[in-house]
Amino acid sequence: MNAKVTVTAVAGWLFADLLLAFAIVVLGTQEPPPLPTAAPTPTPSPTNTRLALERNWVEVALTLDPDDVRAGRTAAVEKVRRALRAKGRLKGRKAGIVLTFGAQHDGGERYAGAVNRLLTRADPDLFSDVQTRDFALLGRSGGEVLLQIYLFYR
Repeated sequence: MNAKVTVTAVAGWLFADLLLAFAIVVLGTQEPPPLPTAAPTPTPSPTNTRLALERNWVEVALTLDPDDVRAGRTAAVEKVRRALRAKGRLKGRKAGIVLTFGAQHDGGERYAGAVNRLLTRADPDLFSDVQTRDFALLGRSGGEVLLQIYLFYR
């Protein structure tokens, strides 16, 4: 075996061991990092959340004068109000979604949208924060309206 290679190999290992020992000493003398301080958890603010809608809807069918509906006349609002009051299940409740189907020869969806604009006037408590969707009611005569009202759980 060559003595020159052996001395060089031993010197390399000695250097590596000394470097490792120096690293351990340096790391061991450092102060530990500060412990994280727990931030106070904020108390949740009360929110007015409505969790779910009832699965079954309340159906209201009525016939309105399309001219009264488009003009937003009081006669149309009163007729909607009477039809809603005839449904006892709606009393003291909040509607979440209303699907409105309108039958009109010049556009059932536009007619349904005009009826939806009357709902808050007909019953502001029931329809205070409601989402509406307009649909055409096919196969029916002009002026007919079908409301499918989905109520929030109590």
